[in-house]
Amino acid sequence: MPTEYGANQYVNELYNVQATIDGIELSGITALNIKHKVNSARIVTITLESRQGLEMMRVGGIIKLNFGLSDAYANKIINYEEGTLLGLTGYSVPNNFYGRVKVIRPSLTSSTITAMDLVSDLATSQIENIQWRDYGSQDKYMVGKDICDYAGIDISLLNESMKYDEGVSNGKLDPDENIYGYQTRKSFLDKLFETMAFNPNDTVTYQSASTPSVSYMSKSNPFVEFYYAIKQGKTMEFFAPNRFDKRARPVLKIGTNEANIIGDGLVGQIDSSSIINSITLVSSNDDTKKVTLQDNTSIQKHGVYAKNISFNSSDTNAMKEAGYLILQKFKEPTNTYKVELAGGEWLQLGDLIEISSPLMASSELFPVIEKQISITDSVVTKIAVGSRSISTKKILELVQR
Repeated sequence: MPTEYGANQYVNELYNVQATIDGIELSGITALNIKHKVNSARIVTITLESRQGLEMMRVGGIIKLNFGLSDAYANKIINYEEGTLLGLTGYSVPNNFYGRVKVIRPSLTSSTITAMDLVSDLATSQIENIQWRDYGSQDKYMVGKDICDYAGIDISLLNESMKYDEGVSNGKLDPDENIYGYQTRKSFLDKLFETMAFNPNDTVTYQSASTPSVSYMSKSNPFVEFYYAIKQGKTMEFFAPNRFDKRARPVLKIGTNEANIIGDGLVGQIDSSSIINSITLVSSNDDTKKVTLQDNTSIQKHGVYAKNISFNSSDTNAMKEAGYLILQKFKEPTNTYKVELAGGEWLQLGDLIEISSPLMASSELFPVIEKQISITDSVVTKIAVGSRSISTKKILELVQR
């Protein structure tokens, strides 16, 4: 039956694709690929074997699309795994897409069309001179919301904050951060989000009401980062997956021998090359002004990984703040796991996955940071979980005075 996305086009007995271009039903789709990363536009590539569909295409055309389980889903058996949410909560249509056609590749046999969601409009927005005075010391979450209020992006879900109390300076826009100037909205948003992180132990939400001295965190000094993405349609979301919360439940458990894992299985990379657990900052203006900070817990676990950085200020308080931020970002190895799944199309960016690996003493939770769905005569979902990398140089540039 036709919907707002067009008529059903069945991939197989369990899945279908529905699509329109500029409000007109788009048929003849033979393959579909969806790629998505945190802090990036979702990219959809469609393969068409319909000349009529190709003739309807134009660069800038609006594609609305939904891919998901068909009516035959009722006949599919789902085994509920104890201790997980298994996709039973969340979006009813987790892969609906609204975006603009960016590339058209016509040919005599089949043609491919690439579209990107409205985050791409932030990337191509008019250049603006964005300054601290435009916002003052506002909550960075709310500043990000204002930046995203553009080109029809739905910001109705952006109603939280940086988690800190009103009187706390943490999480507020800082006039000294090096994120201002002439740029697109996405350029500013990316710099803003690189500085958006919070320690749950400093917030009321994660403190125990019965025993205030004991927190719900599995680590004494957790560091949780914010991400942004349009997961559905035109709706922007900011999310900070807290894998350190002892109360958090994964949506899925993945181990080396799970039946739904295909391809090369669970491929992990635990990389120590980026670790910094001892840092010395020396003023480039006065070499007598210096600060050394270290994380003893990280040093005991991994050994000493020291770094010396030249800082373009003589303010030792500024040095301490910058050094603390760098330690929190780099004190642990970078953990990334990639896996191919059958039946994982419902997973979303930010979802917490429980990973069991021979290299781990126990299973751990990691957020989904990348997702790719390939739809032909079968459906394969590839995900990456772990930490999104950022260079020391980049984070230093953002916090330099």
